[in-house]
Amino acid sequence: MSLADKKRGVFTTIGSYNSLMQQGKPQLQTDLYSSINNKNDVVPFLLDVLKTVAGSDALIETIGGMFGTLVDKVEPKLKTALKKQFTQSNAGVELPSEFKDNGITIPVKSIDVSGKLKVNPNSSEGNLIYGSTTNFDGKTFNSILNEKPEDFSILTMKYNAATDEMQIKPNIKGAKSPTIGDFFIDYIDDTELINKKELMSAVMNSFYGTLAKTQNKTIEQVYNELQIETQLQQVLDGDDSFVISPEKYDELLEKSREMVNGIVKYDLGCGLMPSELSFNDFSNTISSITGSTDPFFIGNQLKATIDKSTTATEELTTENKQTIKDGFFQKIIKIFTVKMLEAVTTAPQIRTLFAMMSFLQGGDVKVTNGIDDLKKFKTYIKCIAKEIMKLIAAFIFALAISHLIKLLKPVIKKVVKEKINQYAGVITSLTSALNKINKITNVTT
Repeated sequence: MSLADKKRGVFTTIGSYNSLMQQGKPQLQTDLYSSINNKNDVVPFLLDVLKTVAGSDALIETIGGMFGTLVDKVEPKLKTALKKQFTQSNAGVELPSEFKDNGITIPVKSIDVSGKLKVNPNSSEGNLIYGSTTNFDGKTFNSILNEKPEDFSILTMKYNAATDEMQIKPNIKGAKSPTIGDFFIDYIDDTELINKKELMSAVMNSFYGTLAKTQNKTIEQVYNELQIETQLQQVLDGDDSFVISPEKYDELLEKSREMVNGIVKYDLGCGLMPSELSFNDFSNTISSITGSTDPFFIGNQLKATIDKSTTATEELTTENKQTIKDGFFQKIIKIFTVKMLEAVTTAPQIRTLFAMMSFLQGGDVKVTNGIDDLKKFKTYIKCIAKEIMKLIAAFIFALAISHLIKLLKPVIKKVVKEKINQYAGVITSLTSALNKINKITNVTT
């Protein structure tokens, strides 16, 4: 039996259970699910299973749970994966004197592919894209702003305004110099990989373009960011060529124009629908769900942005509201996944790690720009992508299983009740027959 046939079997079985509980309900047309023929990505299949078992509200619970609890759970697992990737053959070697004395010098634009370090953390926009002012990004911004050294973890950053470069060198405490492996481990331990507020803002900006518009980004800036996002999405989909098809570039350019204008068009199942979310609505949404762990509260807050942002006709949003909602959440879940991968591959603190590792391995800093560097660190990106997909798939699988159990309990009760009634009928028939036999026996004696 092929994988596609096995997937069809899952939907057919679930449909049978639903039909048993709801007499007259039509059987599912399993071939309507595109995930059946998707061999590379298990997440769409799990989402279809979840939706089939628990309905459309399961998508709200899924994305709400991802933002609410999954982010906290994946942090230590991603750090473990990161440490494995940065444990190289020279991990046991003491940090070289040249690196301890001078560190590395790198253009700011080489570690800041999204222009984040140009935004003040204390501004309205900065409040959404910085987790705090004391993390790596916050400290680096302060060094740029004040043109003086700033310490973070075991690093000291010093900005040179004349060259727009950053000197990054070890800040060794104690008499003993650490090994290269211990140096990277200490840095990773002190780093926050996934900040919930930053991640939420990145996901929602990718959908609505609100921050791109507010920050006055150029079409070229957004276009470059979308090329990085597209290549990372391809890795998640099983394509590690790091090559974008020619026809895709026109699509990315059009989306770049839409994002800088703050009106992005999506096909959520009912044709193209332009969406625009004001900065106030954007900011209020992020603020309301930051810190919450209630998946339905978070999901419903995100769902509310559909009505706030939709500029399509009333007929479109009313008649096809459920389809639009489902399309919205499926799109958000996909963006969530790629933004998690971005956070551990293209963030300034990670690109600084790449820069230091390349220097300690070969004496040169091989970090130049975000697009070209993806292929240089191909092995790392593929491994981290697999880890993220595994964590997300496990989360959705556990949620699907919990809803399957809820579905099966009444099914089992119904089957057991039918069997009891069946056996009771047999027992009653036997009792009646025994009474007749007794009467006949009594007469003959």
